[in-house]
Order: sequence, then structure tokens, then C-alpha cells
Amino acid sequence: MASFQTEPFGRYYLIDKVATGGMADVFKAKSFSHGGFEKLLVIKRILEHLSENDEFVEMFIDEAKITVSLQHPNIVQIYDFGDIHHHYYLSMECVEGKDVKGILRKLAHRRKLLPTEFAVYIAHEMCKGLDYAHKKCNAQGGPLLIIHRDISPSNILVSYDGEVKIADFGIAKAENSVYTTQDGVLKGKFEYMSPEQANAAALDHRSDIFSAGIILHEMLTGRRLFKTEGDIKTLEKIKSVDIQPPSALNPNIPGRLDAIVMRALSRDPDDRFADGREFQQALLEFMYPATPDLTRESLAHFMHDLFSTEIDDERERLLEGTRIASEMYAADPTDDDAPDWVESQTTATGTLHTGSQRWPLAIAIVALLLLGGVVTWAMTREPKERVVERVVEAQAPTTGSLQLRIEPDTAAAVVTLNGRRIGSGSVITATDLAAGKDQPLRVQAQGFVPWEETIDLDAGERLRQRITLTPLPAEHTTTDVPLLTSQSQPPVTDTDTDTIGQVRVEQIIVTANFTSDPSGATVTIDGQRVGTTPMSWTQGVPGRAYTVAMSKDGYRSGKDTATMPESGSKTFTQTLKAKAVEPGTLQVFAGKAGPASVTVNGKSWGESPPLIRRQLAPGTYSVTVTPKDGSDPVTKKIQVKSGQTAKATF
Repeated sequence: MASFQTEPFGRYYLIDKVATGGMADVFKAKSFSHGGFEKLLVIKRILEHLSENDEFVEMFIDEAKITVSLQHPNIVQIYDFGDIHHHYYLSMECVEGKDVKGILRKLAHRRKLLPTEFAVYIAHEMCKGLDYAHKKCNAQGGPLLIIHRDISPSNILVSYDGEVKIADFGIAKAENSVYTTQDGVLKGKFEYMSPEQANAAALDHRSDIFSAGIILHEMLTGRRLFKTEGDIKTLEKIKSVDIQPPSALNPNIPGRLDAIVMRALSRDPDDRFADGREFQQALLEFMYPATPDLTRESLAHFMHDLFSTEIDDERERLLEGTRIASEMYAADPTDDDAPDWVESQTTATGTLHTGSQRWPLAIAIVALLLLGGVVTWAMTREPKERVVERVVEAQAPTTGSLQLRIEPDTAAAVVTLNGRRIGSGSVITATDLAAGKDQPLRVQAQGFVPWEETIDLDAGERLRQRITLTPLPAEHTTTDVPLLTSQSQPPVTDTDTDTIGQVRVEQIIVTANFTSDPSGATVTIDGQRVGTTPMSWTQGVPGRAYTVAMSKDGYRSGKDTATMPESGSKTFTQTLKAKAVEPGTLQVFAGKAGPASVTVNGKSWGESPPLIRRQLAPGTYSVTVTPKDGSDPVTKKIQVKSGQTAKATF
């Protein structure tokens, strides 16, 4: 690849060859325009000997038609489609990074496994892109019913900045596809097929869910799940779903994650996740309290460390190829208005001649309309890099968000914050909420005791919480009156009665007083945070037993059973034992400021890049990075907490 010579291709300049596949060559390319504008992109060009093969060309056109309608952060974007000198091509977004296959291969050479948090994050992002594609509709609102059919490690790209994108819809199946697969013909990589795909049976979007499950399994274990010595045996193994959970090969995988993977790999599609969103939500809950944004940042550091040599080589080739392409453009600027489709003449039968080939006029018109739509989108779309930089750096967040999971999920719950309704159902996501302390959060559902707690919501914070509702005693339940309508506002009251819809339910108020030694411990009742000691709680059901846990930094958590009094009040006390102080971890990365020397509290830590990680006692540290190029040093104050990783990124 390093010996590739820059060459013009229509209005593009091919500056580096990325790969050669079964039907196309893939290049990094540059385009130039007036005022010094230039753009880095990828050209996927069909192999010359296949340009005369109707089936391949039809499949290639189908890929363009399907993919150009997909505009999502987790799907590689298509910019342009056409025919230059009898070469059909797609121009698309350039993702500077590696595919999952390349990542796992590099780790295998180092005898290392991909960290679990990164495997889960990659699968989470992949599911987001799949769910979008599966649910994409046409302009009339009808579902396109897109199925990728080739979800495999080589088609999942991970950028050096931690982004995850799905590529290559070359054999995707959609409701409006021109290209159709003949009965009994298998399309896709055998090792990543679903059982129904291996049987050449009818497919729906859940086939892609199975393939995504294979990739997650392989990322967690570093082993090829269905690899055998022959294709026939591979297909038979897939049909029988003869597999072990990831923990059988990697004992560090927890049971919760095993269950998620094995559900995605169920033989019967009805037993899998219903769609990509359900799969994604399961992975998101497993990741908690980590967030995708923080994990993406860590993955970016990991990628830069793993592929530091490749990044340098690619950058050198990119700079040299761009230099040569710039000189070519300056010597002979391309005509930006020249059409990609060269029409010789239209015959009486309505066919279009392109070189020696004859194509239906309808295909040419579709391609031209498609190109017009892509160009219009590209001209009006704000560059993502500029939006991110300006919003993040110039404007601090002023609001917070809230995500609640209410159990049982059959409860038709209504949620209010500060007396204002913010949602209903079993999963509530509310954004742009006013930040503030001691905000009353209330959950009501017919047949259940109302739940209430005060929460602190900071700007830029997303608070996630699981809430378990307590059924009302049998004599208080009712089924003949509906719960609050979507237009009504739930009442907020401090009296000894509560209104649910049009039914007033009498309640006996009992008080539980919680204290701890030392005080200031966080109190959790049946998994719900209710406050800090000393405190009183009046949401309990008389005579019912609750699991009460208390926790405080620097102390071992305590857990006990508290039975509510039948009336009046009762005090519950826990004594917390101090625990040994666990060290934290300080992670320093100079990034684009590097190479630079790093000092922490005046002591030299060496040079970054690469990433530097050391364990330290909890406390605040002064981290100084001094660039080798003579730039001014930069200092940050970083707080290291026990058992946590603090990141100083420059």
C-alpha cells in the first residue's frame, strides 16, 4: 500500500490505497474546489472486470440507493455515486481508524484481550446504527425494511477518536431493492450468519442482531466463535448454535454480560432482543455508571496507544499524497461542473449508452437524482467537527437530564418533578431539566403506593435511577377508574390522603427515622436512594419489611432489614466500620500537545504520548505538561478519588 502512486479519478485524486475486496478497490481520496477548499474522503471503485457484469453493477447501484438514505452517526455516510471512465464508484465518509477485525488481530499478536468496557461500548454503538437502519422509512412513511446481512468485524469501523460506524451495505436487503437474491443463494460471510441465514430461510432485522452478538462474543473472548476447518461445518455449527457463554473462555466476564450475549445469540429469533434498541439498552444498563461519552474518550486513548506506529505511517502517506494531489490540481484544475454520467445518445428503446455498455434510462435518472440529493445534503450539513468544538468549549451546560426505570414495568406510572409532569410509562427519559438542589421527584401509578424523593440535579449531569413501586393493600386497589390521562396533571399533596385519578386512597402514615455512626451516610431502601442520615422517611407501608443499606466514603457499607411500625414512628441505626483507603489511578495523556514531558507535583513522570497511568493516594495533584516544541507548559489540578481513575488530558 505504501508504494501507491497518487492518480486523478474524475474530479477526485486517489492518494492512498486502503484495501482491495472481492468486488471493489477502496482508496483515500481528496477533492479540491475554489478558495483553497479541500476534503478528505474514501472512494470505493468497482473492479474493472466486474463493470460488465450486470449482477455486480446492479448490487453496487443498490448499495448506493440504500446507504445514501441512511444519515446516522454510527453509519458511514455516502456522499456521491456515479460512473467515471466505465468505473462505477461510491464516494463516502473517511473514517480514520481500524475495523474490529484489525483491532482483534493486533491484540492477538500481543496476546491481549480487548478490555470488556470497550467491547461493550463498540457493541452498544453498533446497535444504535443497526436500529436506525432497521427502522428507516421512506418519504411516504413506509418502512424500508433494511437488513444489512453482512454484519462482521471487517464492516465495523472504530476511529482513532473512538467513534464506531457500520460500513458496507453492499449486500443489504431492503423492501425497495432492485437487486434480489436467488432462492438458495447465501450472501454474507459464513462465520457471521444467523441460523436462519445459514438455512437460506426468510430473514428479518433480528438476523443482524444475531450477527452483532457473534461480534460481541468474539470481542470479549478473542476467539472466533464459529470458525471451523470448512464452510459446511461452520454452517452446521451455526444452525445448531453450538456455543458456550463468553465466561467459559474469559472468566472475567460477569454473569449479567453472559446473559446479554447469549440472548442475542438465541437460535430462535423470537428469543433474541426484539430490536437493536432493546439490545443497546441492555448494554447501556450494564455499562452504568460509566457513560458512552466517557468510554469513547478512553477508547480513543487506547486506539492511539495500540496503533501509534500505523497512525504515524498513515499520516505521512496522507500528507505526501495530498501534496502531490494539490500540485496536480494546481496544474490542471478539474471541471467541477463536468457530469459523471457521459450520455452518448438515447435510442428509440430508451436505453443510455455509457462507453460500450447499455443501461436502462431509469437507472441513470435514479442515479442522477440520488447524486443531487447527496450534494444538497452535503452543502447544507454543518461540519460535525465545528459544531462539537464550539458547543463544548464556548457554552457550559445549563440543564440536566433524568433517566428512570420503573418496576414493575406493567405499572402505568406518571412522573412529576417539582410538581410538573415529565413523562409516563416504565422507562422515562427527560432532558433539558432545570438544575437545582432538593427537587421533589414523584412517581404515581394506579394500584401502587406513591413514591417520592428529593433529588439534586447538576448542570450537565444525567441522573439514572431504578424505582420499585410497592403495591397498595388489596382493600385499597381499584380497577374501575382509569389513571391520570395524558392531559391531566398529577396532584402533589402532603396530607394523609392521596389522589390517583378519581379515586381517593386513605393511607396510614408511619415514620422511620434513620441514623448512622458516623452521620452523613447515604440511605438506600430496596435499591432506591432516599436521603442522608439523620433523616425521616414516611413512604413505608405499615408492617412491611424493607432492605436498608447505608454507605459513606471511607467506610464499609452496612445493610439490614427494617420492619415498619404498624403506627407511629421507629428509629433504625447502623454503625459503619472504617475501611482501608484504596488508592486511585491518575491517567495523563498529552494528546496533540505531545510529545511533552509530564510532571506531577513537581516529580517527573516521563514523556507522553503514550498514555501514562499510575496509582496514587486520594488527593489533589498538580499535573504539568511541557511540550517539546518549546510551547508554554500547561498545568491542571486533578483530584484523585479512592478506587477511581482520574484523567488529565491535554
